Amino acid sequence: MRRRLSLVALIVIALTIGCQSAPVKHYALQAEVISVDAPRRLIHLKHGEIPGLMPAMTMTYVVKDAKQIEALQPGDKITADLVVGENVGHLEKIALVSKAGNAPKSQ
Repeated sequence: MRRRLSLVALIVIALTIGCQSAPVKHYALQAEVISVDAPRRLIHLKHGEIPGLMPAMTMTYVVKDAKQIEALQPGDKITADLVVGENVGHLEKIALVSKAGNAPKSQ
């Protein structure tokens, strides 16, 4: 009985270790909003270089929470956390830095 229990425990541990996905990585992003599609959770951004990931470019990102982009307008400056993993890719922790045509938001 003990052997069977030990064997079951080893199988459970092996399956748990084998089923873990690769860890996600987080990258800081600074960008200008080009367009927002909150119902589809999409934001089109012109961003600077993301060290260790990609050069500066303009592209569309999925956002984790559509509420974070509902008030954003083209020309707004933001910061965000880009989360990238095997089956993950989205923006979160989106923060407004400045509204279009305005000075930077004071902290």
